[in-house]
Amino acid sequence: MAWETQILDYETDRALQSSGPIIANGKVISGRSCTTTKSCVITAHDARTGAELWRRSTIPRPGEPGDETWGGVPYEDRKHVGAWMVPSYDPELNLIYIGTSVTSPAPKFMLGGVDLAHLYHNSTLALDADTGEIRWYYQHLNDHWDLDHPFERLLLDTVVAPDPSAVDWINPRLRPGEVRKVMTGIPGKTGVVYTLDRETGEFLWATPTVTQNVISNIDGATGAVTENSEVVFSGLGQEVLACPSWAGGKDWEAGAYSPLTNTMFFPLRSTCARVLSTMDGGLAIYRLAARFELAPGTDQLGSVRAISAETGATTWIHEQRAGTTSLVTTGGGLVFGGDVNGRFRAFDQVTGEVLWEINLGSPVSGFPISFAVDGRQYVVASTGNAANSGINLRMTPELQPSRGNNIFVFALPDRD
Repeated sequence: MAWETQILDYETDRALQSSGPIIANGKVISGRSCTTTKSCVITAHDARTGAELWRRSTIPRPGEPGDETWGGVPYEDRKHVGAWMVPSYDPELNLIYIGTSVTSPAPKFMLGGVDLAHLYHNSTLALDADTGEIRWYYQHLNDHWDLDHPFERLLLDTVVAPDPSAVDWINPRLRPGEVRKVMTGIPGKTGVVYTLDRETGEFLWATPTVTQNVISNIDGATGAVTENSEVVFSGLGQEVLACPSWAGGKDWEAGAYSPLTNTMFFPLRSTCARVLSTMDGGLAIYRLAARFELAPGTDQLGSVRAISAETGATTWIHEQRAGTTSLVTTGGGLVFGGDVNGRFRAFDQVTGEVLWEINLGSPVSGFPISFAVDGRQYVVASTGNAANSGINLRMTPELQPSRGNNIFVFALPDRD
């Protein structure tokens, strides 16, 4: 062991290091999820020595910017707001981009009022990599349903030309054909694609990809999100139909990007949930319980959707009964990905045609990867129970894969 540095004492500050860090100019940057005590923190450590260089709380302290967005809620009652997936880093701007999750509890009538923003939950934070200072933030959703927004942020330089026939919310100040440094992707469980200027945080465009009823509008000029008041909880014992469910939409299962086509690819699920605000049972940390179901009008739970990073238009969609899992693209024009019924596939990036498929027997979990050794290319997939496989399979009860924990390695034929 080269070094070991404690970040939080698990006996007093329950936190989970649920994803790996990234290295940014010699610093180890990591976030985490928390349970019911205090705010989560994002930290930077010296990669050589392990010395802590800075830590950023995801909830403002009294007197800090954003404190007022919690109203009169005492600091000791401001809890959770995790950053439990891997951040992104722009070395030219020296900015870390990391997403945050929900509050505990989730319904905001329990935290001083539904109109308070409760920063910095469900936000993108752009942090100075040297100091941890928040350069800018953007809040994607004022959440009441456990619809986290901590997932991967894609950093691209691209023409920004959203197609009005395909994109719901567009910044009216955009100039056609303008090349921007953007941060894009589907950062949260709602399945909404957001594209922001990664230098300033300016909202550029956003559009839904699956059935959703929690966002009623996004102001194109400001990026301000308006939640659907009809599904916002106002008291205990209230039940609402929220789409998507807290399993997504999109969840931790990774999307992918291909510079060959300037296209993003995402594994999605068409789900809803009948969510109950309760102090008993369910997810106690959020004061919610839920019954999951497919979104109205479909019997196809899973999909893989290809979306142009330039226009926001869907170029193809593959729909299927089983819930889909993480994706990876290759320089050969393929998209590899699996599903909870054990199928692992290679799609054509341009057309979405399934070019190859194999049954691995158990839910495809984790993150597929491709690598080469001595000039020969390999693709790896793992199987076994994953965080959402049980939820997805309960909605498709006729699918009954095994639960085998395996790693499968595939190779291209030798060139000889």
